Amino acid sequence: MSEEFIVAENLDLAWSNFDPFFTLPANSPFHVEREGKPLYKLIRALMRQHRQQPKYFFSGHRGCGKSTELNRLAAAEEINKKFFIVKFSVKDVCDVNNLNYVDVLFSMGAQLYIQYIGAGKKLRPELIKELEGWGSSIEREMEKTNSAGVSMKGGIEAFFLSIQAKIKSESTTRETIRKQIEPTLSELIDKINMIIADIEGKEHKNVLVIIDDLDKSSLEQAKEILYNNFTAITQPKCYIVYTVPISIFFAHEFTVIRESKFFLPNIKLHTKNDRNSIYEPGYKLMQTFVYRRMRKELIEPEALDFAIKMSGGVFREGARIMQIAADCAIEKERARILKEDVERAEREIRSDFKRILKSDDYETLNEIYKNNEIRGIEKIGHLLHNLSVLEYVNDETWSAELNA
Repeated sequence: MSEEFIVAENLDLAWSNFDPFFTLPANSPFHVEREGKPLYKLIRALMRQHRQQPKYFFSGHRGCGKSTELNRLAAAEEINKKFFIVKFSVKDVCDVNNLNYVDVLFSMGAQLYIQYIGAGKKLRPELIKELEGWGSSIEREMEKTNSAGVSMKGGIEAFFLSIQAKIKSESTTRETIRKQIEPTLSELIDKINMIIADIEGKEHKNVLVIIDDLDKSSLEQAKEILYNNFTAITQPKCYIVYTVPISIFFAHEFTVIRESKFFLPNIKLHTKNDRNSIYEPGYKLMQTFVYRRMRKELIEPEALDFAIKMSGGVFREGARIMQIAADCAIEKERARILKEDVERAEREIRSDFKRILKSDDYETLNEIYKNNEIRGIEKIGHLLHNLSVLEYVNDETWSAELNA
């Protein structure tokens, strides 16, 4: 996708502009500001004085724009004045389909070092020496298991990079690394805290780590990381923002993060129990989402209204609908998206949902359709995780089914 962010004058460029998996950079003209500016609640929390370095848990439905908002958070002027920021995606450095808390903590330490050095900064020679000694001890243990490719010959940065690469792509070596690090996890946390302390001493700023895409892991893995190993992941002595699956907030175990959770809401399109009503601010915001990417003339008004309704107020779902509809119009050799193109997109997406739903899910979805209430957390978690059920927050919290 072009980084120029040009408003499309034809459907081919419109198709590209609606890439559902493209995360907008901080200052993209395609960005639309949500009602109430929910990101600023997290910014305010980070800017306050704290006796201990807080850990925040940032969530929202998949595709609601969390990564884009975190890009904006990392670029915010007031945040950069207070913090040295280390932002990374676990998807880039780990295997999100096989993820545990050791992977998360190791990647945090690695990224703290790599990004600080990458910014042209230097850590104390004594600290470098200690890190290299720690790396060498892991290397020796790995050699005993015939694990190749983990070496300190290139220095501690090369060591961090090689371990990360193996955690991400080699399942056998990944398990070996976990077995080596987990029994002495306190050493890893100690090294992380030493790096943090050195950075803060040199920069005269707090350290803020932003970890994106942790919500891409399975619900079971997220529970293992965030609940069973909550103490470990909150040990680093810096500010941390973790992205977490929305379904985590509905588990009884997670009252422990109740006071430190931040939720990025979907765009409300109608009021509770009245699907025929139109919440004008929400519709206008979704119209802006579309018109910042393509000219108004490329879609008929009725088609746009239907696309917005079917999106459920989720940006990625809206982008998927628009991309499929644009391709359908191109296939029919039209220069404009019609309602029938959006209807085809709806059928395709509805079929995707039908493939992942179990037979007893339909009873749960029927209950939500009737009263817009979440009842029975054990039934709802996976439906929130896969977007079959959406939550909305305004004067009250309520839910709706999507494309079921």
